[in-house]
Amino acid sequence: MSLISQVLDSRNPKIVHYSSILLLILVVITIFFIPLMPVVIHSRSYNILYSLIFFVSVTSLHSKRRMMIVIAIIAFITEWIAESNETPILLFISKAVNIVFFIIVVVKMIVQIAGYKRVNLVVIVESITGYLLMGLMFSILVILIIVAEPGAYSFSTMGGPTVTDINYFTFVTMTTLGYGDYLPILPVSKSLTLLITICGQLYLTIIVATLVGKFLNQRPAPQE
Repeated sequence: MSLISQVLDSRNPKIVHYSSILLLILVVITIFFIPLMPVVIHSRSYNILYSLIFFVSVTSLHSKRRMMIVIAIIAFITEWIAESNETPILLFISKAVNIVFFIIVVVKMIVQIAGYKRVNLVVIVESITGYLLMGLMFSILVILIIVAEPGAYSFSTMGGPTVTDINYFTFVTMTTLGYGDYLPILPVSKSLTLLITICGQLYLTIIVATLVGKFLNQRPAPQE
């Protein structure tokens, strides 16, 4: 079997397990480590890491890999076209494709977690990754709104918000922390902020309840 066939073979558990761990590492680097790098390399670093996330996400799924690889390729192409030609329409198309990709991945990952019979390291890794991917998805949606409506948010940074600023706003909103330094202004941005908050809490509630239920079911019955 060729390497490509092995990667697309959803029956190979080792590929799924290793991909899940690698995906978490890539997402953590994207969210937490790029902001620590020099600002001049942020844009290119995000492009490279998002490209890797597109393809590693596919191999971490159990099903529909061939369909997802097509979407990943489209997301990859539009990401780099938008990077080389910085026009609003290309950026809008790129972010729209990214959002579709991340929505499908997050939904599939939730279904995948629900389908496991036992709680193990892979399940925990995928649960964390799903939450962080959902945050990146909402960050892209915020960018999409800013491209369409530049005054949708009030950011306290000079020269407009960066991707790092938007990621920060999104995850602070998801956790309902809300420092108030970045604010939604227009109705569309306020509605999205509510959606981010609710989805963040629903994800935690559903996934934690699922993991606790599976863990209790796999524990041996107490001896009488």
